[in-house]
Amino acid sequence: MFTAYTSGQLLLTATAYGLLLWVVWNGRLRRSCLIAPVGGAVIGVLLGLLFRLQHWAGASALLLGGGGTLVVLYGWWFARKVTKSRLDVLKLSYALSLGLWSLALGLGWRPLLPWLSGLMMLGFWAVLLNFVYVTYGRRGARR
Repeated sequence: MFTAYTSGQLLLTATAYGLLLWVVWNGRLRRSCLIAPVGGAVIGVLLGLLFRLQHWAGASALLLGGGGTLVVLYGWWFARKVTKSRLDVLKLSYALSLGLWSLALGLGWRPLLPWLSGLMMLGFWAVLLNFVYVTYGRRGARR
């Protein structure tokens, strides 16, 4: 996977996923009781991808379980939240697209994968750019 990237693209991708971890660290889900189950669902999706790449048995089960759990738990956490900001809605769209992409991959619905991966990438960059703007960009404008 990483051999197709140039060094600049690899640096940009690593920086973007580092920023996504920063968004999760600053979010309210980290202080919720649902962080362990949601984190377990994300780990299930990642393990399902690893199993799928290695052609090991159980890849579909891990992808379906992780994706379904992620959609249900993150949707439930978002519905319980009292105040919702634009960043919360963008994070919901990213989590739902990741979960639905994992479900489509686990079920073998290949025609949906390009659409869901595009939606996932759009949500990913929207979360990052909105977080950076709200956290650091508007700070100078308020002074």
